Amino acid sequence: MKLKVPMIAAGLLPLSVFAQTSSPALETILVTGSFAPQAVTTASVSVLDRDTISAFNKRNVADLLKTLPGLLVEEAGGPGALTAVSIRGGEANFTLVLLDGVALNDPSNSRGGGFDFSNLDPSLVERIEVFRGPQSAVYGSDALAGVINIITRRVEDGHQQNVRAQWGADGYRDMSFVASGATEDVRYTLNLSKRDTGEPVAGSERETDHVNLHVDWTPTSKQMLSASYRYLDGNRTSYPEQSGGPDYALSDDLDQGDFTDKTAALAWEAEFASYWRSTIRGSRFEHSEAYSSPGIPPFSAVPPNAAISKFRRDLVQWVNTLTSVPDVQLNLGADRRDEKGSSVGYLDLGFSQLPTDFSLDRVTRGVFSDISWQPSEALLLQAALRYDDPEQFKDETSLRLGVSYDLSSTWKVSANWGEAYKLPSFFALGHALVGNPDLLPETAASWDASMLFAPQSDLTLEMTYFSNDYSNLIDFDAELFTNVNRKKVESRGGEFQLQWLPIAPLTIGARATYTDLEVKGEDSVLFGRPRWLAGANAHWRVAAQWSTMLDYQWTGEQTASSLHTGQSLVYELKDYHRIDWAVRWSPRPALRFDLSLDNILDERYQVAVGFEAPGRALRLAVTVTNY
Repeated sequence: MKLKVPMIAAGLLPLSVFAQTSSPALETILVTGSFAPQAVTTASVSVLDRDTISAFNKRNVADLLKTLPGLLVEEAGGPGALTAVSIRGGEANFTLVLLDGVALNDPSNSRGGGFDFSNLDPSLVERIEVFRGPQSAVYGSDALAGVINIITRRVEDGHQQNVRAQWGADGYRDMSFVASGATEDVRYTLNLSKRDTGEPVAGSERETDHVNLHVDWTPTSKQMLSASYRYLDGNRTSYPEQSGGPDYALSDDLDQGDFTDKTAALAWEAEFASYWRSTIRGSRFEHSEAYSSPGIPPFSAVPPNAAISKFRRDLVQWVNTLTSVPDVQLNLGADRRDEKGSSVGYLDLGFSQLPTDFSLDRVTRGVFSDISWQPSEALLLQAALRYDDPEQFKDETSLRLGVSYDLSSTWKVSANWGEAYKLPSFFALGHALVGNPDLLPETAASWDASMLFAPQSDLTLEMTYFSNDYSNLIDFDAELFTNVNRKKVESRGGEFQLQWLPIAPLTIGARATYTDLEVKGEDSVLFGRPRWLAGANAHWRVAAQWSTMLDYQWTGEQTASSLHTGQSLVYELKDYHRIDWAVRWSPRPALRFDLSLDNILDERYQVAVGFEAPGRALRLAVTVTNY
């Protein structure tokens, strides 16, 4: 029989997806790590649902992701600086980020396509799904280390309007409005938000305005049309990365950035027979940014620079889902991705300005298939195969295999193997000073194995071992003054999760991640990668109107660098412990108060050299809902 997952999986802890079940006491989780949603998967997956996100009441989405095993949040220094997420030791730009299924990675940026999570407001998020391991067999280029899929707010029936206002220390403000509803034929959601992070770190601040609209229309019982549109604009300031920050920088001049995001998507899904469902999707993502940096005095390492960049990605995909054979789901389809990016900028050497302009475009055509077969209640087999033909590069074939098996009613084992590739970013290929048009795609081959133990309905433990081999990694060669393929990195480690419901009002979770990184053939280390990450949380429903959440995090020692003297200096950042506390009071169903105390121990630590993390900070949120 299938391993039963206790209701704790649907509660307030981030959990992996375990197994399918029809019991009303258990949650069936639909995941999107396939060409069509599935209720079960062999992959290593964690899910944060709306109740979890709301209970944690974190300041941003990156803080939510810190509660999941295998994920490292890289902070360059305050909310105005880059906040990126890496999975299992991979580079941050090896993580593919989706918002309602639309990829948000921008290959024209200087981070090689890494996504900045500082722009996402957790109050607008319904669900977050994290897929660890290579996913090119499903998503094509970019998903070397994994995928983070963010789904915005939804409502299943009725109509409601939700207004939320939050204030905090150092000028923090977050205002949002959500109107959502559903009738027999139409489901809609409109999200509006305005955020000002304040200045918890000197010089580091970010302001954003956000609009998100999603509509589903079911004209017949066998058809559905979906449309969505998102617009975000904002501005940010921060000390330059590796400048030494407020503590060591020789100048208080700041980086400045003004940016805009636009995403639009349209999908038509039709059921032509009981065993055949077809979906056609189209999406567009646009990002533009005007950026300027004073450089890092004494300018020997990073002179003043600026750029105006634009990027656009269009994707058209056709997927056919076939279920004619019992216990088998087969997906077949094709897609086309068009990307175009440009940048106009300069590097100021004092006596002259060197142009850094580039303009590139490429088209990638792909065909794909995946299959999920459950020959018995205890056994699940999955495979995905994809062929991509990117312009100006050799064709790529990606494969992913997975198996899970219930050894007994209390033990479950899973294993996955996959390969992936990432096309060089437009920045790495075309930058006028350091670009190299002869770069090869970066590649990965990875596997993991996990064991889940559920000795009783209120306790689950899961342990996972992972192994990743990354090749042809793109790096800057100072002697040649250009980007080159040279590094091979091995990432090995383990993840641990525990979920426990000792008594009905109390839920406890724990997590730990160990990652060992080795740069093959070089005596070097990768900066910002602690070997150990661990944490625990406890959610207690004190009474019908009261609840509280306590979240503990421990980050181990890590190596970091700084250029504030004009030369690269290496530092060892100490490990640190952090506790966040949230209290909720709901005097009426339509009224809620959330009080959060971040870093309640006032722990002093650095997330980057010279950038001290914010100390103890209080936030208060008021939410009013009209049903």
